[in-house]
Amino acid sequence: MKSVEAAPRALGRAMSAGVPAVLTAALLAVLAPAGAGCRRSEAPASPGAATAAATPEAPKEPLEPSAPQIRESPAPDRAPWAGLKEPRDAAVDSRGRVWIADFGNARLRVFDGNGGYLGGLGNRGNGNYELRDPCAVAIRGDEVYVADTWNGRVQSYSITGEWKATAAGLFGPRGVAAAPDGKVWVTDTGNNRLAVYDRALANPEMIGKAGSGPAEFQGPVGIAADASGAVYVADMRNKRIEVLGSDGKFRRSIPVAGWDGTPEPHLEVGDAGQIYVSDPNAAKVLEIDAGGRVGRSWTADDTGRPFSRPTGLAIDRKLKVLYVVDAANNTVSKVSVEAAKKP
Repeated sequence: MKSVEAAPRALGRAMSAGVPAVLTAALLAVLAPAGAGCRRSEAPASPGAATAAATPEAPKEPLEPSAPQIRESPAPDRAPWAGLKEPRDAAVDSRGRVWIADFGNARLRVFDGNGGYLGGLGNRGNGNYELRDPCAVAIRGDEVYVADTWNGRVQSYSITGEWKATAAGLFGPRGVAAAPDGKVWVTDTGNNRLAVYDRALANPEMIGKAGSGPAEFQGPVGIAADASGAVYVADMRNKRIEVLGSDGKFRRSIPVAGWDGTPEPHLEVGDAGQIYVSDPNAAKVLEIDAGGRVGRSWTADDTGRPFSRPTGLAIDRKLKVLYVVDAANNTVSKVSVEAAKKP
């Protein structure tokens, strides 16, 4: 990834070469500092690194294999949700296991509902079992889909971790949803549009373009599908949720207060049509009803631990639990979303 200092030079070359403004803006987005959104994690060398090299280093934990290793029981002597680095999103499978897009480690990790480590797959690279800063994961039946963000693609695996297919040619995809009808929806964030595939990640269709009108997007990130196949998109820079039908046609938009800067919000849709929305920069999670009204909101999990930068959301529909991925705390929290009982 280019250094911050290289961005002005790259921008100048683009403008002098007559590159259109929209492409110039996209160039700036890619060259922005690592802290501004779902960027590659490349830390500069710290001062005194040469001196430190002369001192014997503590043994490092061996690199985990890229190929899938998924356990039946949690690894012993490992703290709940341990080992995550800037996690971005989550999904729950039919067994109640929680799959995490572990952005900073370039891995897809699997935990039980209490955070017990069950393994995973990945490591940095571009092979079938390698990832580069994944930002989202979705599950439908036995299919697992991963937004392999800085490889510019979506990968699919079986629930046992076997690689199945790849769809490439995207620009920094940050969200993925698997709909009941078999369609796989992806936010092609850098291109300000949606990519739609069949279950096998074939037969792509592109929907939308840059803008603020119906079915137009500015930095789409999170995406979710409800039981009817309708699709909800976190249209980040337009500060709204766009709702599309299963056919991709615009239905309505819901304004969202907040989402300042580059927050990378994600979405989930409850069984009653309520929309759960993360607001990372405000360190909270919102519940929005079908009419667009904000109901409950959370700034901490059920244990009272405050959120710091909540991004990804995943519902366990059987347990009525919302898992909240906190990219700043490197952990996952639980919030009960069971409807409050009337007196």
